[in-house]
Amino acid sequence: MSNFSLQFYDFNIWANNQIFNRLKELPKDVYHQEVQSVFSSISSVMAHVYLSDLGWAEVFFGKSMKHALELAEQLKEQMESKELEEMEAMFIELSERYKSLLGQKENIHKPLIIENPAGGQMKTSAAELVPHVVNHGTYHRGNITAMLRQMGYASTSTDYGLYLFLKGE
Repeated sequence: MSNFSLQFYDFNIWANNQIFNRLKELPKDVYHQEVQSVFSSISSVMAHVYLSDLGWAEVFFGKSMKHALELAEQLKEQMESKELEEMEAMFIELSERYKSLLGQKENIHKPLIIENPAGGQMKTSAAELVPHVVNHGTYHRGNITAMLRQMGYASTSTDYGLYLFLKGE
């Protein structure tokens, strides 16, 4: 696959699916179970990752960073209360938006000027920011792994190397 942004985002989709599939194997209450960690529950982690991914998608499609941050704040409680299957469906729908954008070379390299609400701006592109989106998800999948271990459950592998091996590349 020659489009690295799309390939790397496909890894993100695969890794999220690994987590969703593992969570569906566990008792239903694990998803919202309170735990002493960086986040109060796995549902809080998933809501945070979803809202961050949604915010970046909004920016990639021309909305302001201020809009993305306000949207995340507006939807936070609602997202945290979603059940696992609802959240999974929302991730799938959002990933379709990303794949649509990332499949169009002219859009992924189009210059973006991102205004930081705290001041300053950054000139970049969706192609340059996809690794940030994916790395952010990877970091928080690690949080989920630690939280599951704390609750007495094993997680699942979401390593990029395993993804490449399974894809045969």
